[in-house]
Amino acid sequence: MRFERIFEDIEGRHAHEQREEMRALAEDLTRAERSQLLLADRMRAAIGAQLVLHLRGGRRIGGRLTEATDGWVLLTEGGARRLVPLPAVGMVEGLGARARPRAEGAAPEQSLTSVLRALARDRGVVRVTTIAGEVTGRISTVGADALDLRTVPTGEAGAASGPGSITVALGGLLLVSSS
Repeated sequence: MRFERIFEDIEGRHAHEQREEMRALAEDLTRAERSQLLLADRMRAAIGAQLVLHLRGGRRIGGRLTEATDGWVLLTEGGARRLVPLPAVGMVEGLGARARPRAEGAAPEQSLTSVLRALARDRGVVRVTTIAGEVTGRISTVGADALDLRTVPTGEAGAASGPGSITVALGGLLLVSSS
């Protein structure tokens, strides 16, 4: 009887050690997988969620996430649409832990410059927020790293003082808003 209890105790310890080893391995694998995820992967999984984005320079914007790519996201709130380059995002409120990596072999996503060119074709008035300030106008041309904006007078103090043209470096772009 005594030997049976000793063997049961040894078997119990061995089973416990195996479970702990498996748990530790699963945690390591989860951490390794999580370390490969991009913010864009988590944003893609959050389409439809209400988010608050904290942009460089302290600006906060909220809205429903309607599109997400490796380079930019689109938030909508009411009739306003807000295009945000991902490098401009410092923090995100409301983002879940789920992720959806871009499928290999999937059609290429629209780049930020191609979306800006579509806005230029639409000829709508946009408000462009940069690290240097805000300006309102119509996008006239989009290059590889900058866009030209034909400003419109708004009566507000901003980066541009009146009608004319201003060039915006895409590296300093925080937000493009349209209604």
